[in-house]
Amino acid sequence: MDAIKKKMQMLKLDKENAIDRAEQSETEKKVSEDKVKLLEEELQALQKKLKGTEDELDKYSESLKDAQEKLEQAEKKAADVSITAKRTTVAAIADTV
Repeated sequence: MDAIKKKMQMLKLDKENAIDRAEQSETEKKVSEDKVKLLEEELQALQKKLKGTEDELDKYSESLKDAQEKLEQAEKKAADVSITAKRTTVAAIADTV
């Protein structure tokens, strides 16, 4: 009879330990799921920020391209004006000689 009582107590203790482990696992699962949710939200925020940064980069790249084209045109005009001025100066000197 004592052996049966001991066996029952051991089974009861095993059951309680199993329930405790199951509850602990459920708690850990909930914590992990919450952490995953937070990380997914953070990832979405970072992806949105990256998209904004990429859009901004595209905008500034286009502005840089436009500015470079305008600079090239201005340099060409400046060179043309310089050549015209030199020709005018040479012609004026030639006329005075």
